[in-house]
Amino acid sequence: MKKKSLERITVSDIVKGCGLNRQTFYYHFKDKYDLVNWIYYSEIITTLSPISDGADWSAAIMKALNIMRKDKAFYAGSLNLDGQSILRDYLFRETRDMLIKILEKPDFQKTMNLEPDDRILIAEFYTYGLVGMVIQWVKKGMSEAPNEIVEKLSRFIDDSEWVSAVRSWAKNNSTKSLPGKQRK
Repeated sequence: MKKKSLERITVSDIVKGCGLNRQTFYYHFKDKYDLVNWIYYSEIITTLSPISDGADWSAAIMKALNIMRKDKAFYAGSLNLDGQSILRDYLFRETRDMLIKILEKPDFQKTMNLEPDDRILIAEFYTYGLVGMVIQWVKKGMSEAPNEIVEKLSRFIDDSEWVSAVRSWAKNNSTKSLPGKQRK
């Protein structure tokens, strides 16, 4: 992707560059976009997935951003493809699922006491913010150091007054809904 856009890269180009034959490629991937998703998964999602098991989120995100920055041409090139964003859509889906997994953990549920719809709302809210910041960083050429991005995300995540309000509300409210949301 340093030489041509993802749209213009063919499976023939890929197998030629790797010294493989087309059949070997198709044995593992259905098309070049499937390969791109596999790269996202193997490089980024596996780096971030320990967060849902309680690992330090900032260290995991720092590692993922460094991976992306190291292969800037690939990640920037796959960000916008024919008006679509494979990277954005993939990161959104995976981040949302990871956050929902965290919110569904029994120990978190004891603290937050959230309904399933509320967990989805919170996960999507934070997903848009997290993924949006990463996408903007990529679009701006990844010029900021990953630690600067993690610092900004930290203010968004750790210092969020909204999260504090939800935690406080959940401890003091027995209706099991978010502030401002009425249940019948």
